[in-house]
Amino acid sequence: MSIDTTMTADVVGLTKVAPVSRRGFMSATAAVAAGYTLAAGPVRAEVITTDTNGLQAGDAKIKVGSEEMPAYFARPAGNTKAPVIIVAMEIFGLHEYIKDVTRRLAKLGAFAVAPDYYFRKGADLTKITDIKDLLPIVNAKPDAELLSDLDATVAWAGIARRRHREARHHRLLPRRPHGLGICGP
Repeated sequence: MSIDTTMTADVVGLTKVAPVSRRGFMSATAAVAAGYTLAAGPVRAEVITTDTNGLQAGDAKIKVGSEEMPAYFARPAGNTKAPVIIVAMEIFGLHEYIKDVTRRLAKLGAFAVAPDYYFRKGADLTKITDIKDLLPIVNAKPDAELLSDLDATVAWAGIARRRHREARHHRLLPRRPHGLGICGP
């Protein structure tokens, strides 16, 4: 009786020399991966765009002190009691992805508002691609100013909801506004 017949298969594998070295295995794996990549071609992701059917959506101006802050809103058409959600944009500005998120939330029954609270900086953040150029703009935003912008957004949403409601007895401001932060698509 030989030792090979008494050992289980997994132990035998540990006692024999591997038919391929680690370097050979890695080279073969890299060649297979490269060949697959060339065969598959480049990735072509399509942008998801939520339509506005059944929604009221568009650009708005929110009064903040003596200035007007740009915003994008979307809400279900005819729903005067939709919950308010403030969509906090990422540092890359109020771009199409953020607008699409507001439309998706509206499709789910919310009154979503995405304010552009970096409007005072005079730069279109959607056009800046280098993070080194964005960080000084974003980091210079005072907390008190941000909170004031968000308060103005909540007040605007309450007034806009009141203008379009049919019921007579409803509060001016949303009772419990909600927030949603976005960081990357």
